Amino acid sequence: MDTGWQLFILFGLIRISRSYENLALHKKAWQRYPFHTTPWAADLAVDGRYTNLSASGEQCAISEAERFIAEWRVDLGKVFSIQSVKIRHRTENLPWDGASQYPSRFLGFSVYISNTTNKDDGTLCFKDTKFTVNTIPNPVNIPCRIDGRYVTFYNERFHPPYPIGYSTHAFADLCEVEVYGFRIPGFYGKSCSIPCPKNCHERYCDIVSGACRGCDVGYVGPKCDEPCSTGYYGYNCLDTCSINCGVPYRCNRVTGQCEGGCQLGWKGTTCDTACSTGYYGYNCQEKCSINCDVPGRCNRVTGRCDDGCQMGWKGTTCDAECEGTFGDNCSNPCGFCFGKEHCHPLNGTCMNGCDIGYKGQQCTQMCNNNTYGANCSLTCGNCRNLDEQCHHVTGECPRGCIPGFTGELCSVLKEGNPYLFPVIYASSAVLGVIFLLVIIIVVKRKLSCVRRHDQAPAYKPDKVYYNVGEDQACTYELEAAPESAHIYDLMN
Repeated sequence: MDTGWQLFILFGLIRISRSYENLALHKKAWQRYPFHTTPWAADLAVDGRYTNLSASGEQCAISEAERFIAEWRVDLGKVFSIQSVKIRHRTENLPWDGASQYPSRFLGFSVYISNTTNKDDGTLCFKDTKFTVNTIPNPVNIPCRIDGRYVTFYNERFHPPYPIGYSTHAFADLCEVEVYGFRIPGFYGKSCSIPCPKNCHERYCDIVSGACRGCDVGYVGPKCDEPCSTGYYGYNCLDTCSINCGVPYRCNRVTGQCEGGCQLGWKGTTCDTACSTGYYGYNCQEKCSINCDVPGRCNRVTGRCDDGCQMGWKGTTCDAECEGTFGDNCSNPCGFCFGKEHCHPLNGTCMNGCDIGYKGQQCTQMCNNNTYGANCSLTCGNCRNLDEQCHHVTGECPRGCIPGFTGELCSVLKEGNPYLFPVIYASSAVLGVIFLLVIIIVVKRKLSCVRRHDQAPAYKPDKVYYNVGEDQACTYELEAAPESAHIYDLMN
């Protein structure tokens, strides 16, 4: 056979194999209220047999009588692109018309397509509101171009009154349920040969028109070929980019991640989370200062401490220690510390003492009380006004010296000073008085020793020692002398 014909036949077989298939055949089925005997189980509605539509034919799934809810479901095994659902109802092989009781049981039914066993999680594909016992077809073909895994037949009789012809109770007497669609997802068209648009969510699309069931994040439009407009992102472009983006409302159309990161004080992929307490700045990477008045509490944008700084610190973020100042917000100037050193940032004390001419813990007091120099340990000279303080650093007298003195410190006597001789005379007189007092004291002590000698025993040793008190001894040696010798001779 010609190779071209072989390819043509092969292509035709492929196209035929992709036509609509009954996806429900021999799949697992379930019924809410099955009839109490086994011949009418739920899976009989997907066994592919429908030649006998009566209970006795054992080809139908029949629900329990006198119930107000009827529900039957088939599990296709996975999500498929569904095109239509075909339902054959029980007839007992009688004519299907108003004279039969079975059309009334069928009226008002619904069909749901879902991806879970809960029909309400899915899509209502069809709801009968118009059929009558004379118009409802059997079988009934329902166009239902939806992607899903579970197909549910549902009917109820909970809210009377119902239209004329409706049965009193709900039934699910189903002889065959066929679900047609493509077994291979991602294609559409009559022969299932056209790929779904690339941005369709999970490549599912309407198997007839090719319209996407949903778009991948970041795209919109019937065929999902339109990217999200600026400022929007996510599924169906329903999410808005954050105003807190580095460039407000500019973000990735798929993830929502902000372009240029976040503005100061915000963090997260979409910049929708404010900085945690204790952090601030770009992506909240900076820590608030421990030197804040309330440690670790600051503005999440600027890092500025909420209640200012602790004593001894300054700056917007309280990260600079006081220099040349101290106290609250470093508002107090240091005193005159030794070597121009900085004082203690908390209490202002000079840690190595004061500079020349100053005193006190904070070295803010100038020398006074006629003192000057290092530690105010030097005495001022003879300044003109005796009550006038000399310069606290140099000791110089601000108005000069008193008459008779000269020098930078007024401590040098001038030559020919008219006050010199009176001073000498006064000094000599003082020295003379002191000398005279010393002589008198010595003489008194000697006389005291002689009196004690006269009161001593008759014998006269060569040397006699007298005590004149507890602190001093009378140690004068008296040589043997005539009794008639005068006391003053002894003193000589």
